[in-house]
Amino acid sequence: MKRYFFLDFDGVLCDSIPECFVSSSRAYYELHLGETIRSVSLRDKALFYSLRPFIRTGEDFVLIQDIMRRKAAIGSQEDFDREIELAGEETMTRYRRLIYQVREDFLKNDKEFWLDLNPLFPGMAKLLARELNNKNVFILSTKKPPFIREILMKSGIDWSIERILDPMEKTKKEVMESLMDGNDEAAFVDDQLDTLLIAAGGKNIRGRLATWGYVKEPWLKQKTIPLLRMDQLGGLIREFFGE
Repeated sequence: MKRYFFLDFDGVLCDSIPECFVSSSRAYYELHLGETIRSVSLRDKALFYSLRPFIRTGEDFVLIQDIMRRKAAIGSQEDFDREIELAGEETMTRYRRLIYQVREDFLKNDKEFWLDLNPLFPGMAKLLARELNNKNVFILSTKKPPFIREILMKSGIDWSIERILDPMEKTKKEVMESLMDGNDEAAFVDDQLDTLLIAAGGKNIRGRLATWGYVKEPWLKQKTIPLLRMDQLGGLIREFFGE
C-alpha cells in the first residue's frame, strides 16, 4: 500500500489572487474586448475577490471579469457553474488561451512583477523544502506546472516538475485515482469545497478544506469535509506518513 499527499497551489500554497485579478483583467479587456484598462475600482476588486472561491480553472477568472461587467448576480457555486454553461465551451476555451497568453507575456517581459504577484503563504517555503525529496507529495493545480515552478524557484524551492500535476481535461479526483492502486491512500488539501466534495466520492481519498484559502463563510460551517488550519498542515503531512 502506498500513500500520496496532494496539495492544491492557489489558495493553499500560494496567495495568488492579486495575479489572477491582474492577468484576467488584461485577458478580458485588452485581448478579448480590445479595450484599454485605464483604472480599476476598489468595488470591482472586492467583487472579484468575493467570487474567487467559486473558480476551478484559469479560464474561470476571465469569466469573473465578464460576470462583473454584465453585473450578473452570483450567490452560489450553482450560479457560477450556470454561467460557465451559458458561456459555452468555445468561449471558455478562448478565455483559457487568453489568460495563459497574458501570463506567458508577463514571464517574458515583466517576470519579477508577475512573480511578486504570486507570494507563497507564510511558512509554505519551509514546508515545501522539508518535503522536497518526498516522492509521494504532489502539487495538484490547474495552473500550468512551468508557472508554478517559476514561483517556487523564486523562493529557492527546486521542486521537481514531475510532481506538479495539471488535471487538464480531467478532474482532480481522476488525476489522484490514476496514481492509486488497490488499497493505496491519499490525502488532499484544497480550498475549493466542491472539488473536495467530488474527491470525497473517490477511493480512499481524505480531503481537508484549507481555511486560510479563498473560502466562503458557509463552507466553514459544513460538516462533510474536515477543516484544516494553516498551522496544522505540516503536522498533517508528518502524521499521514507516520513520521
